[in-house]
Amino acid sequence: MSAMSAITPGRHLFTSARTQLTFEYIVHAPSTPSIERLIIVQCPAWGLGSRYLQHGLSPLANKHNDNTLLFFNPRGTDNSSRPPSPTQMTSMPDLSTDLDDLRQHLHLDALPTLLGHSNGGAIALGYAETHPNRVRRLILLNHQLVGTSDRRLITERATLAHDQRYHAALTSSPSPSPHPHPQTDSSFTRDITALWPLYFYNPQRHLQTLLSAIGDRIFPLWCYTAVYGCDAALQRPRQMIDGLGSVRADTLIIAGRDDLACGPSIAQQTAAGIPGARLLVYSECGHFPWIEQGERFMGDVQGFLRGV
Repeated sequence: MSAMSAITPGRHLFTSARTQLTFEYIVHAPSTPSIERLIIVQCPAWGLGSRYLQHGLSPLANKHNDNTLLFFNPRGTDNSSRPPSPTQMTSMPDLSTDLDDLRQHLHLDALPTLLGHSNGGAIALGYAETHPNRVRRLILLNHQLVGTSDRRLITERATLAHDQRYHAALTSSPSPSPHPHPQTDSSFTRDITALWPLYFYNPQRHLQTLLSAIGDRIFPLWCYTAVYGCDAALQRPRQMIDGLGSVRADTLIIAGRDDLACGPSIAQQTAAGIPGARLLVYSECGHFPWIEQGERFMGDVQGFLRGV
């Protein structure tokens, strides 16, 4: 298969010779797909899927911006194979190394642009650290940094419960974690959905945009438990923090000042560790900058891609 045929619009499947796992990715392109303007979008591994990113990042692939977007579904999610053991779901090295299988499938010496949001950002960052010559541009959006956290939704739960924006979400949940103790995919999905207002600066205005983008998706509890259980049990918990200096990609980091899940201190720590990284912190913005600060977000990302 040629590089161009591998990025035709639509759904694709390929099998890794290294792991024998099958991976799914979805390509969006406004006209003729472009290798030079290819953006690999690493989706979160805990089960959120790619639909919310396909919806939110679609302006990057319209006729004016003309980028080609490739949404990569990690192992265990959607139509990508579940590994034999849940212990094989760490952001680094398991999930990040899968990106190199994708690179080889696409016949690329290096990924032109790699973008990751939240947990997907941790996977993308892990790959840029372990394969520094395989990523030209790196975009991290409200990303996780394995080995550290800035989760105000846990540390300031009592205070936030008095904020009318979040009162209903917090009082409906008996636990400050992303889910209490669900037993099924359906109960896990219900718990996550109830907490989505906490991920916005202005949930009354913007929450419905996210819910519409997610649709009727059911979140797999297996993926969430496996991913975060593996990351918490890493033998070298500071591996990702210590590896920041290895990144050679031109890096843009965007964070929301009001993100209660992946706070701006994570972005600041990452930016300080990656040589030449550019950091943008948006005010009045939570976990989804393309929703709450859409016009600025699209302008900043397009400017970065053009080298401005």
